Amino acid sequence: MSESISILHNMARSGGTLISRCIGCMQGVALLSEVHPFTTSGQFNPLQQANDWLDVDVQSELDAISRSKGISWIEAIELIHRCIKAQGRRLVVRDWSHLDFTGVPWVDPRYKMTTAELLGQHFEIHQAFTVRHPIDQWISLSKLQIISGKLDVSKFMLGYRAFAEIAADTDFIRYEDFTKEPESRIKQLSSNLAIEYDDLFMLKWSSFDKITGDLPQLGAGRATQKTQITPLDPKTPSPDLLLEFDKCVDFEPSLEILGYSNDH
Repeated sequence: MSESISILHNMARSGGTLISRCIGCMQGVALLSEVHPFTTSGQFNPLQQANDWLDVDVQSELDAISRSKGISWIEAIELIHRCIKAQGRRLVVRDWSHLDFTGVPWVDPRYKMTTAELLGQHFEIHQAFTVRHPIDQWISLSKLQIISGKLDVSKFMLGYRAFAEIAADTDFIRYEDFTKEPESRIKQLSSNLAIEYDDLFMLKWSSFDKITGDLPQLGAGRATQKTQITPLDPKTPSPDLLLEFDKCVDFEPSLEILGYSNDH
């Protein structure tokens, strides 16, 4: 298995879009954003992203899909990989990990790395993981109209812990650490992804827009365009929410796995 591919994993509302912009803007990198074998609809279609964002001509494949069942998800990734490699670039797949570990409102979570499992059958894979404190992530996630009222803390933490356990088996970075030391953390991620680190990303990331995330149809709206990476203040949970987390059996173990403090 001589061909290799890079996969970046992060859960929804954990800073993955910002981090992916830093990766995606680097010289020699071609980023597919939030793609997953479970869906090829809209802008989550890897062929559509390749055609629109990566300067890869896959129009004939898109036309074939419209006329018939088309090609499979893995065949699409293999095609894009060949085209990107021929251009002398490295393909990075930003996994839509939300489908595997939260799922709501689209699927029931499997608590497994579906994308990595499938790509691992065809490529040597290089994986990188990013995480965020669960309370901050939950507060941000629960504000999405498409999520609000359809997910409780217990179910969220079940997926969060499963993701954390897999991340801890390899190497991961905390979003909070990234905002304090973006250059060293992106260098770490670049090493994990087997891509060449480009220190000019700090000058380019804010204008990089070939990416999914914070989509209006999810009820998030698009945040004011940031031009600087700065540490975020922890969100202030209500006493009732803190109690709900404290009662959750997966909360304390998740903090311990990822090295987070319970002082929130």
